[in-house]
Order: sequence, then structure tokens, then C-alpha cells
Amino acid sequence: MSTKKNKKNVAIADGNDDADVQSNDDAVLDTGAVDAVDDAETVESADPIEQLQAEVAEWKDKFLRSKAEQQNIARRSSNEISEALRYAGTGLLKSVIEVMDDLDRTVEAVAGAGDGGAPADSTLADGVRLVRDKLQKILTDNHVEIIDATDAPFDPMQHEALMQQPTPDHEPGRVIQQIQKGYKLHDRVLRPAKVIVSAAVNQGDDTDA
Repeated sequence: MSTKKNKKNVAIADGNDDADVQSNDDAVLDTGAVDAVDDAETVESADPIEQLQAEVAEWKDKFLRSKAEQQNIARRSSNEISEALRYAGTGLLKSVIEVMDDLDRTVEAVAGAGDGGAPADSTLADGVRLVRDKLQKILTDNHVEIIDATDAPFDPMQHEALMQQPTPDHEPGRVIQQIQKGYKLHDRVLRPAKVIVSAAVNQGDDTDA
């Protein structure tokens, strides 16, 4: 008989423990329900008009940023295209400049033949000059200009110094002789002028020699 009573008591005790656990779970659920109610009240308390205004301001800001970015891209693309068209014929014009050098040398050679006493072919000389002048006009029409380097201050962006020559007749850093013409397209140098630049005369130099 005592054994049956003990088992019954244990069963009753276990039942009480389950009841306690269930009551604790109910307390947790009740706490969560309170939090959910508080959140719902907070959402309901927000002004829907203010929420809409905030969303409109956010989308407007995104739209303006996107529009500004598209305008910047279009502006950069337009500048790149304009720059490419402006200097599209650079390679061809450089080749034409080399032909101009050959024509200049031919004209000088014909003129030198006449000065040296040998008979100069005036017809040939006139023909070469005519071709050179026409080619020069083509360069000019395409915005190619000759860099005027004679007696100009030395500019490393437009001139290529082949040597420096001390001279008392010029201040240091001036072009005293142009060896080869330079050309530029708009504001871009196609070929720098090859020049000789003046240098200061040392006091120990004998300038009269």
C-alpha cells in the first residue's frame, strides 16, 4: 500500500511542475503580446501624410541625382566627340608636313643652283613653289599653323632645342636660329620647331676671336 501512495504523490508532483511551466509560458506570451500592441500603437500613431511626404522627398532626391548623373555623362561624351573630331586628321596632317619639308628643300636646292652660277630651271622652281603653296593652303584650311620661332623666347612646349650657343647679341633663352619649321593644329603641337637657343657668354670667353 505504501508503494502505491508514493507513486500517486510523484504523479501529482509532476503534474504541478507541468502546470508551473505552462503558466510561465503564458507569462512570456503575454509579455510578447504587450510588445506587439505597443508597436502597433506606434505605427498607428505615425502621421500617414508625413510618411508620404518623406517618401516623395526621397524619390525626388533619387530622381534629381540620376538626372544630374545622366547630364554629366552626356556632357563628357559630347566633349570627347568634339575633341576627337577637332583632331581627327592629326596623323594625315603630320604626313603632309613631311611632304612640305621635301618641297621646301627642293625649292632651296633649285634657288641654290642658280646662285652658284649653274643654270637654274625656273620652270621647275616655279612648279615646285606652286605645289608647295597649294599644299600650304590645304594645311591652313585645316587649321594648321606654322610655329613662328625666330627670335622668340624659348618655349619647351613648342620648340626643340638642338643646341645652345653663347652670344652677346641676344639675351639668354631666345631662339637665334630655326633649323626646321614647327607646326601646330589649333592649340596642339603637331611638331615642335627645331631651334638653336642663345646662352649667356662667360666673362672668360674671348668674344672678339
